[in-house]
Amino acid sequence: MKLKNLITLVSLSLLMISCGSDDDNNDPYADVPSSEIVELELRDAALSGSASSSGRTQAVGQKWWKQKVSKVDLSGECGDNEDQEVTDGYYYGFYPAGEYYYKLDMDATPIRVGSWQWADSDKDAIIISSIEFDLRGLNDDELIISSDQSQATCTVITWEQFDQPFEE
Repeated sequence: MKLKNLITLVSLSLLMISCGSDDDNNDPYADVPSSEIVELELRDAALSGSASSSGRTQAVGQKWWKQKVSKVDLSGECGDNEDQEVTDGYYYGFYPAGEYYYKLDMDATPIRVGSWQWADSDKDAIIISSIEFDLRGLNDDELIISSDQSQATCTVITWEQFDQPFEE
């Protein structure tokens, strides 16, 4: 009797695993690049160039990221809109006080775009202009953020990839 129950349990487990695997293929970020994400305590410094410790911010230097690509992928019924890809090459800086700036080139004057903040204490996502972007990569050489937004029958996956950082 115990063997029959064990076989039934194993069969049900295998059935649930095989049914669940279809959801794994529905990753909205399947086409978005990813890379290493530094440990939690290093994320402030990796993103902005400033490190937080014991509630204090220690400035190392403002970090600027060069935009490599910004992409919008649409699916569903999104009107006349089309997928978009931008590679403007501007530099973007996430100031530790929560402001977000861009510069046309390395020596240009920074222009304020808006504000940003960590989504929560896990620091695995940032909020820019009320949109939450998941970290897909954050390290000394690369920043990749992505968002998944849906409204009615339209789904939009946006992602940005930055590289070639420098500090001022």
